[in-house]
Amino acid sequence: MGLPYSSRTLLSHGMVREVAQACDQADADTVVFVPTLTERQQRTLTTMLGRPAVSLSDILAAD
Repeated sequence: MGLPYSSRTLLSHGMVREVAQACDQADADTVVFVPTLTERQQRTLTTMLGRPAVSLSDILAAD
């Protein structure tokens, strides 16, 4: 049985599309994920969403 999400994105392909649409509607500059993202996940999501994808832990660590 396959995973309901992609390990490349932490989301299903359909959910990535939904998030991208929500970001477009909200005119979001960045997408923040609560789970820590790997570098590959960040790159993949940034490309797929058309805006930077970052982990909350990355933001908190920058303070």
